[in-house]
Amino acid sequence: MQANIHNKNRRILLLGSIVCFCWIMLISTDICAQHYVGIKGAQGINSVSSLPVFDRRNLTTFSPGILYRYEHKKYAALQIEANYISKGYIRTPDTISMTPETTNRITSFELPLMAQGFVRLGAFRPYLTGGVFVGYILERSVQVTGEESRKYVFDEYDRRFEYGLAGGGGLGVKISGFEIQAEGRYHYSFSFLRNPAIPGNRSNMYINTTQIMISVSLLYRLSK
Repeated sequence: MQANIHNKNRRILLLGSIVCFCWIMLISTDICAQHYVGIKGAQGINSVSSLPVFDRRNLTTFSPGILYRYEHKKYAALQIEANYISKGYIRTPDTISMTPETTNRITSFELPLMAQGFVRLGAFRPYLTGGVFVGYILERSVQVTGEESRKYVFDEYDRRFEYGLAGGGGLGVKISGFEIQAEGRYHYSFSFLRNPAIPGNRSNMYINTTQIMISVSLLYRLSK
């Protein structure tokens, strides 16, 4: 129990450190900055990390969003996003417990704060990105294969607030006052979908979401 609390405190400290680093970088690059706003669409390959492990398959979804990028002209940028996320997982049939295949879908609102380090090669801008995200689960649904989807009813043991880390890389292509940005990013949530320690329940389950997001964004430069 103490080890879990210690690990949680370390994660919170890590998230806080990353946020502070991002804001310091934002302030220090104010002199030579460019401002962008844009829209994005992302294809998600979604799953969960679980303990104990159970058989599952990835769930593919589409998620839209809007973004703002504050960019230093030479080497660094901050990108803040507001995304409407669709994710989840598919639990495969279990012949031992006689349970059918079940698709679990999750809809949430997420706010990633990402730092980017890049180089400029003419019109091209290859970059690496990393940061943190927070979110809130708006709704969930469960669908057994061959049946209609039913809305999941939350109870006191469900956790709807989410937080985690994200990282990846991408390529920006500058076209006049616009930039097209293609990116691959991995999201790992430290928050559990449900309280793993429920009184009177011996079969504790730790489940948190994971995502691989392949996105394309169109950004417009506000500053000349």
